[in-house]
Amino acid sequence: MRNIEIYLIITTILIIGHSVYREVRKEGITGELCMLSLGIGLTMEENIIGQMVLVSGIAVYLIGELDGDTAIIQQIGIVGLIILGVAEELLIIYIGIELVGLSFYILAGRERKGEQGTEAGIKYFVMGALSSGLMLMGITIVYAQTGTTDVEMIEVGSRELIIIGLLFKLGAAPFHM
Repeated sequence: MRNIEIYLIITTILIIGHSVYREVRKEGITGELCMLSLGIGLTMEENIIGQMVLVSGIAVYLIGELDGDTAIIQQIGIVGLIILGVAEELLIIYIGIELVGLSFYILAGRERKGEQGTEAGIKYFVMGALSSGLMLMGITIVYAQTGTTDVEMIEVGSRELIIIGLLFKLGAAPFHM
């Protein structure tokens, strides 16, 4: 892991701890702390894709009025995207995808105007669990065949279950609901 990932993970944990301990969610400081940590992370990031992810995260904070909980959940998703962008091992890719997926499950289920948000969150979680299982099975088979989880060392013929799991995660046809 690079310094930017470690920095974002540590600041996210500190913001969560500060939010829980001080109950700043009611004061509205959590979103600003998340935006500040992303801004500092932007100065540390060298990868152009990582910079675009951080800038888009900052733009969402500036445009939308996010409460503290939503800001923290979005920060966790951004950390997952940054990890996903630089991963060279299958298990690190899996961790990045799961961080993004879990934050999206929570955000999809947060719609409190009726039952549609809860239903969407549960359906999204079930499909995500199925795709995660398929992807982990594919990673296990690849590791059993090659003895490594390095992306560059994987043979073309042993990627099918990983690709199927990713397509489930993306909701691509024919794996959509």
